[in-house]
Amino acid sequence: MHAKKISAAEMEMLPTENQILEYEKKGWYVGNFILPEEIIDKAEKGAKDFYNGLKDYHLSEFTGIADDVFDDTAVIRNNEFVTLQKKELQALGFHQLITATAAKLARTDEIRLFADSLINKLPTNAKKEGVVGWHSDKAYWPTCTSQNMVTAWIPLQDVTIDMGPLLYIDQSNLWKDEKELKSFFSFNNQDLSSFENYLSKSKSNHIKSAMVLKKGQVSFHNCNTIHASYPNVSNKNRMALAMHFQDKSNQYQKAYNDNGDLIVIGYDQICEKDSDGNPDYSDKKIFPKIIKF
Repeated sequence: MHAKKISAAEMEMLPTENQILEYEKKGWYVGNFILPEEIIDKAEKGAKDFYNGLKDYHLSEFTGIADDVFDDTAVIRNNEFVTLQKKELQALGFHQLITATAAKLARTDEIRLFADSLINKLPTNAKKEGVVGWHSDKAYWPTCTSQNMVTAWIPLQDVTIDMGPLLYIDQSNLWKDEKELKSFFSFNNQDLSSFENYLSKSKSNHIKSAMVLKKGQVSFHNCNTIHASYPNVSNKNRMALAMHFQDKSNQYQKAYNDNGDLIVIGYDQICEKDSDGNPDYSDKKIFPKIIKF
């Protein structure tokens, strides 16, 4: 895979300096563009084919990454590194406007993949609600040196409020050094209320922003922005592709848990090692360079 140059016409659709400053303050941003319906429709078909076991590229290692199989009792299905397995999903996730916007927001001239997640949130059933718990992406990536990593959230259909859209807490990217917050973080925590009660007491002026987006719109958030989503109480599936991007400066750093044990995140287990034996976050097979200005 080779990094692609962006066209002059696409440059006009990238965030302005004022929009970048607003993103840095608020922690999230909705792109200035609408992706062509055709590319979304192809990605949706590609996702369905992927679920049926049809893949275009081979991922040699799945240790430590999400790779859910069909379960008729599950409400949320999560599969990672799908853009390295299905061409239609790669065409969407690696789209020039998405990756170039991420680069602008991170103030970098190069974007590499860090991970992706194809998340299908089915309507709530009697057994499970399908909540995505409050968390920041960076809380899961303590081995990354960068504080400027960007996630793009790409719905594959219109997202209405009853479908459980992504929910950001404005300016929560600025809370990254508040350790007490991290005790509430968990993607799989179905109880959103305990953290919300904490916010009511400690951050009484906080604002939640729901990503109610039209098909073709894309939202972006900083790796420290706290987010979650409520259950899908509609009668439609809510499918989205989340693209996690690393900026040029990002490198591996050793991190330890409270017990003093070395933290190994899932992605460390599938990438090449550098000359010191540490995970190589520039491994071209797992973390390809997607765009360079």
